[in-house]
Amino acid sequence: MGNSTELRQVVYSVLLTQIQFGVYRYGEKLPNIEETSERFHVSIDTARAAYLALKEKGYITLSKNVGATVKVEYSALETEEFIQAFFATRKHAVLDLGNALSPLFGNAQWIGLKHASAQTMRAMEQLLHEKNISAAPYAMLEHLNQKYSSFGNTLLMRLVWQIFMFLQDPLFSVGENLQYFDGASDYLPEVLSLCQNRDWARLRAVMDRSLGRLTLALTRFYEARITTPSLGKEVSFTWSSYKKSQQLCYSLAMELLIAISRGVYPVGSLLPSQKELAKQKGVSLSTVRRALELLSSVGAIKSAQYVGTQVLPFDKATENSDFTKPVLQRQLLDMVEGLQIFVLSCREVSLLTFSSLDADLADKLCEKLKKQKQFRRGENLSYFVLDLIAKHAPYQAIQIVYSELLRQNFWGYALRGMKGSQEAINAVYDPYFDALIDALEKADFPRFSAKLEELMRYELCSNLDLLFQLGIPGAEGILIPDEI
Repeated sequence: MGNSTELRQVVYSVLLTQIQFGVYRYGEKLPNIEETSERFHVSIDTARAAYLALKEKGYITLSKNVGATVKVEYSALETEEFIQAFFATRKHAVLDLGNALSPLFGNAQWIGLKHASAQTMRAMEQLLHEKNISAAPYAMLEHLNQKYSSFGNTLLMRLVWQIFMFLQDPLFSVGENLQYFDGASDYLPEVLSLCQNRDWARLRAVMDRSLGRLTLALTRFYEARITTPSLGKEVSFTWSSYKKSQQLCYSLAMELLIAISRGVYPVGSLLPSQKELAKQKGVSLSTVRRALELLSSVGAIKSAQYVGTQVLPFDKATENSDFTKPVLQRQLLDMVEGLQIFVLSCREVSLLTFSSLDADLADKLCEKLKKQKQFRRGENLSYFVLDLIAKHAPYQAIQIVYSELLRQNFWGYALRGMKGSQEAINAVYDPYFDALIDALEKADFPRFSAKLEELMRYELCSNLDLLFQLGIPGAEGILIPDEI
């Protein structure tokens, strides 16, 4: 699900929060390591590392015979102070994330349930009968996993997991917070009934109502429950679309790739030396070196000793990429999984974003889109539009998620040689350019958003087809979302 060190820190923080919130009190046992591994969908090694860290910090005792036992004792006042401080320092991020969930996941939850297998539905029924989903955060996480299981998308699940750990788990670790959710206990039975009856229209209304209820509940919670102002630096929501913790090289590689595609570094020319690039970009030599290795792996450049780093022709990218490497195969899967998330969310996110802009800014973005068409690099259209949305979305959580997903587009360059001549590529994308520009000029944001969704569906389908041709394992399990 992510880098093991980062996962250990998340699990550690969640368990510590539960101890400080009084979920587990002095002398009480935590779930055993195997149970925690299962509940949080992490490896046993990751769960064990989190427990060892809690032991080292003096929060628990840990033994083979007894297990993990809470060592610290907090008074009711101290517990309340922990709760107040925790949520006060996250107020902006929590409310922002709550508002972002519907545009990001409303459509995905609906389509995921429409395509849920019989096995998934049985698992959801069993969850309803065996566990109180409202009282057990880990049961809620299991429910979310079932909702999205039909997509075959590990990147989506990493995102859902990160959001859950940041928002739902701490919120529902305070049992009394259920009072802010009207009718929450009826949600799952109603969803199951509608799925069984295949009443998809009503199901969508229920999904939207549930996400809206969460937003309202968070507002109520902060108004009624959290009285302490945030005195220090607020904690922000973060997410990385890459499993590795060091991300700067990916950003630099994407920046250089865009510069290559725009002719800043023409085909056949040499890139600046590593030292020059490090100075220009304000990064370390090791970051530049890793970025160039990434560019080489997708067939964009070739380095030769005593010569330098040469920009390769666009249509030669595929033949200069080694698709037998498991790392490249996994990155290509992450790339199409990112495209799937865009298909699922871009209509609602785009409509929300452009509707929130003032007329002058919308006009400026339209002019930027016109200039982008003049570069005659049609394959960059979706990246350009989604990057605009990532920069101007009204909620920071959307900006973070879209910016991270766009970093996965880098790997699509390796497929460039399979897409035909530049003329053929432009012929495909020019109608999309024209339709999007026309919709922006007329401030017809619903039509713009619908066309963007159509474009992203094309990107997903065409790239999946290329992965099938290459025999990349795992591509066959990625669902193509329904057309609305």
